[in-house]
Amino acid sequence: MLKFQLVSITGTKYDDEAYEVLVPTRAGVVSIFEQHMPMVSAAQPGVLSVRKKSSDPDSAMENFAINGGIVEVDGKTVRFVADDVTTTDEVSEQEAAAAHKRAEELVKNAPNQTALHEAHRLLHHSSAQLQIAKLKKRHHR
Repeated sequence: MLKFQLVSITGTKYDDEAYEVLVPTRAGVVSIFEQHMPMVSAAQPGVLSVRKKSSDPDSAMENFAINGGIVEVDGKTVRFVADDVTTTDEVSEQEAAAAHKRAEELVKNAPNQTALHEAHRLLHHSSAQLQIAKLKKRHHR
């Protein structure tokens, strides 16, 4: 088992053992298990997922919407630090869909490159929030 810590500027979102941690990176999703080679990597905005036990099905995974961040692995401990982390309890599908629509409008109407970059950041994060809200809904049926 790994020790996994997920920390945002608003506090610790997860601090417990985990069998597997799935982190979105520029190169794709990285699956981290115990004895993973040491690494430090930048994460992409998306969904970070945690499987607590090897026997847990995908529907039992705990999912978090992240807006990028840094992951550090030493083989026994995984630390993930991000500015913005959203848990499934903190978002509804309706709120996430509205935020996604607003972000799409910001992308369309961005007056300059700086605003466009920020709009894309918001769009990626709202997409991840919408995805975890849909996962929560699907798994609670």
